[in-house]
Amino acid sequence: MIDAGVDAFRVKCSHWGAQDVSNALIQAREHINSSGKNIKLLADLPEAKLRLGEFPQNTFEINEGQEFRFLHGHQTSDPLAYIPFQTQNLANYLQEGDIFYLQDGQMSFEVTTIHSSNEFIARACNDGQIVQCTGMAVPRAMDQLDHIVPFIDEILQLLPQSRPDLVAFSFIKSSEMLETLISKLSKVLTPGWNPQIISKIESGQGIDNLNSILELSNGVMVARGDLALSMPFEYIGLAQKQIVAKAHAMGKYSIVATGALTSMLTQNIPQRSDILDITNSCLDGASAIMLCNETAHNEHPERAVKAAKKIINAVEQL
Repeated sequence: MIDAGVDAFRVKCSHWGAQDVSNALIQAREHINSSGKNIKLLADLPEAKLRLGEFPQNTFEINEGQEFRFLHGHQTSDPLAYIPFQTQNLANYLQEGDIFYLQDGQMSFEVTTIHSSNEFIARACNDGQIVQCTGMAVPRAMDQLDHIVPFIDEILQLLPQSRPDLVAFSFIKSSEMLETLISKLSKVLTPGWNPQIISKIESGQGIDNLNSILELSNGVMVARGDLALSMPFEYIGLAQKQIVAKAHAMGKYSIVATGALTSMLTQNIPQRSDILDITNSCLDGASAIMLCNETAHNEHPERAVKAAKKIINAVEQL
């Protein structure tokens, strides 16, 4: 990917223990340093995440209209008996008729019955697969959860070992929340290391408070994965344009993330819609396009990097 032309590497800090995250950042830093190129390192810190629990078969097929019992717990021997979720009192954020999502919106469910704060019934809205430990998106909960999770402190303590150039804080809803996180970061800074702050905008509150958030940030990330699930999906394009325009007007970075080149997970060249997505983001004034699954879960991540680079270069030559 370095040879393909990346400008930055982002390490998502949510999926392992703090030491594993630190090791990944250190490894990325070593590759960057050995390349001799001006490539930035971005540490993307975690947020409160709703997740399913574990089940033996890792994934299982479901059909539209099929009903499932969801129950608080960390694992089940049979997901057809019940599907576990790890967040206690999750049903307090739900009402009958609500829609919630799994796997970044690939699967959606309608709540049919709520038995207690830790048990409810939901009907599948489409065919597909359920993956164990996958993320859940419950729109009513997005802005109510405390996203300053203790795991952040563990990661921050180890960041000086890799000295990332940028630190992204997730699910920023207000300037007060951002100030708290910046204060935590300031306590671990070392001489010569003062990373830039990227605020991830992932909810309606983040958009409402965008001006005050930008004042404290070096840049913002349009985190389209969760943002598209915390508002009616038809408004995500308008929200992106608003965020990018405001950042540009205030002289701040804007990073457009998630789903830019999804077609390249299975194709050698991108679909036309992906090409237009990146083109329009660049024309709107976005500072960077961030690839996620396109590089993290791709046998040939360099192809996605090269394709993105070609599209961006074409726009910049106008």
